[in-house]
Amino acid sequence: MRILDRNSVVENMSATRTIQSFGTLLRNKPEKLGQVVNMRPDLSISMLTEALKNVYQNKKDGKGFQPINSLAVEWQIDVNFIKKVKIVAPPVGDGFGLSPIKIYTEERYFDKHDSLAAENRSQFIVLKAPKRINAKKWEYEVKLITSDLTKRADVNYLTTGRTVRFRSNYHPELSERGYTKFMSNTETHRNYISRHRASVDWSGDYAIRENVYIADGKEGNETVYKLNKKEKDVIDTFLFARENSMIFSESNFDINGKCMLQDEKGRDIPIGDGVIAQIERVCEKFLVNDINIDIIEDSMQALAEKCENRTGNHWTYVCNDKFWNKFNKLLKHDLRFVAQDGTYFWSKAKNGQIKVGATFTSYEFAGNTITVMVNKALSEEYPDRAYAIMLDVGKDMISGQPNLAMFTLEGAEMISGNINGLGGATGKESGIDIATSVHGSSYHLIGYSGAVYFNPYKSVIIEESVLNH
Repeated sequence: MRILDRNSVVENMSATRTIQSFGTLLRNKPEKLGQVVNMRPDLSISMLTEALKNVYQNKKDGKGFQPINSLAVEWQIDVNFIKKVKIVAPPVGDGFGLSPIKIYTEERYFDKHDSLAAENRSQFIVLKAPKRINAKKWEYEVKLITSDLTKRADVNYLTTGRTVRFRSNYHPELSERGYTKFMSNTETHRNYISRHRASVDWSGDYAIRENVYIADGKEGNETVYKLNKKEKDVIDTFLFARENSMIFSESNFDINGKCMLQDEKGRDIPIGDGVIAQIERVCEKFLVNDINIDIIEDSMQALAEKCENRTGNHWTYVCNDKFWNKFNKLLKHDLRFVAQDGTYFWSKAKNGQIKVGATFTSYEFAGNTITVMVNKALSEEYPDRAYAIMLDVGKDMISGQPNLAMFTLEGAEMISGNINGLGGATGKESGIDIATSVHGSSYHLIGYSGAVYFNPYKSVIIEESVLNH
């Protein structure tokens, strides 16, 4: 965020489009908050939702905010990729002589007559409908697909920790029915909207000081917003609290939608899941000793397997400072970018000064591209290790909706208000209507928001081990 003092505003007045009260601006046009978020690129989730207008609102023109009229957000997804299903117990039998084998998976995914493949590409056919052992254990009776009666299955690939995936299906004559893998794995997801506040009080004497101005940084067509220092502190606190919530928060609603946290007066305190809580249950996780190019490329390959198209995707790494620095060092030393004569990334400016080095913000591999964004909240949460989440924030090919979006209540994305005492907000205004005779005022913000990552399977987490630090 660039802060301009009064003198610099005067010098750049010809490039300034507007100067206006920030509180009045947000009260009349809350959609302007997207412009404020643009000035805070370190708030990555806000940038990927609000600044890109991926905020849901019921307006015919599709612009601005699209709120819902409930604290609950519920949606369905078709898991339209052939996912890996985890095995949770050792098998029974080895398939010798085409004898049955019992394998145990974490969830029901396969149906009778489906064929599945182990990690060593051995194939098996499901003989019966699965049997539920408990909520996280399903029993399948399968046979090895082979023409050799002396062949045995390698049970090391059918034991705890391994995975199997759907391959095909095979039916006899007069078969009764088939199954659809996508529809049989349709899931319902739910998240909740949280409420955030920030306020500040000040005395009249404290208020008698200069205002600050915030510029959006657009050369030649710059917008400068006027607010006092206290308002800026409140807005910064509100945005950072909301960003932390949209990344890290964990929901306090039970499966029936009951809020499990109340204050001393019995009032619900609603908290929704942040992005990490939504994705870490099902995403691919890379726990690594160090960040290298193989990790970057393997994570991109893992995400490509879950997308409609294997190439042409553009994904976003939201990361902390350590990941950002390691990523840039990694590409800096990549021999593909170093000239053979020993020179490296330099350019000569008009004033004759030499610039050496480069900043790497994206990387392409196997037809897919990643863009890297540093996030302040992640940097403060993980100061001792590299940490990043890779998200597919593009629009779904069928529904057209972005995979990452913000939900809010109608008209309540951000509500601001002043309580003016004697002297007003500046402490020295005369003849104005006041709400209190106290020589002091206050400024308040409240807002409703919740991040929704519609398809959490399309995500990857990379976390560096702390043993090296």
